[in-house]
Amino acid sequence: MKRLNVAIPTPFYSDEGLDVEGFEAIVAFQKQNGIESLLISGSTGEQHSMSIAERLEIIEYFNQQRFEGIELVFGASAIRTRDAVTLIQALETSAMDAIMIGFPPYIRPTQQQAIAYVEELLSHTVKPVALYNNPGRTGFDLAPESLNLLIRRYPNIVGYKETGDLQRHVGVEYPEEFILFAAGDMKLVENFASGPCNGLSSVAGNIYPREIKVAVERLLRQEQVEVGPIEERVSRVFSGHALINIKQHYNSLGIHAGICRAPLL
Repeated sequence: MKRLNVAIPTPFYSDEGLDVEGFEAIVAFQKQNGIESLLISGSTGEQHSMSIAERLEIIEYFNQQRFEGIELVFGASAIRTRDAVTLIQALETSAMDAIMIGFPPYIRPTQQQAIAYVEELLSHTVKPVALYNNPGRTGFDLAPESLNLLIRRYPNIVGYKETGDLQRHVGVEYPEEFILFAAGDMKLVENFASGPCNGLSSVAGNIYPREIKVAVERLLRQEQVEVGPIEERVSRVFSGHALINIKQHYNSLGIHAGICRAPLL
């Protein structure tokens, strides 16, 4: 799994219908700007506004297109384990290179229930997996002990995307080549330079792909990156609502990303 991915939006028509053909131009734009990995159907992809059938339709679209030269990571999460398993089973034989497993939103499982959820999903795939901890959106926060247990049991867990407390990972020894992704671009330089991150799942990369890529590459080489310009660009993306700004940007370039699903307007 690559250390930088851009979490792309899901294109919708004006009636909120799924526009899978719209992915082609978005993927092409990112490839042209040097991005080598994309996260599809993540939070930026309005994952939880989509039905399981719609997400399966996206998987099938990418199976038919067979995009070359770019890593494809698919976000899989559902309130019901059975629905998440349906996604994992489809992904296992798909064109997707890796899977990002998110925890069920809203229901707030216990640590043991969350572990059981991940273990059930992992029993259906041998693909590289990153876990996605997003307590601000799900109401659930994976404990470090639970993460370490899962990593020990399942060697195909190769990464972890963290929107919670990054500082709890400082000084923790993870397996060699394990990627701790910062979830989003806020405090990008700080998270790499003095924090625990060695990967980024970028939102701002939709609008500033080249700038984000250069910054991450320099940070991974432990080279100095000027904080001001990066923070200024990131703040523009997140001013108001990032997803709305991203779709408006693509649309302004003639790349049909369409609208957000209501209540995002």
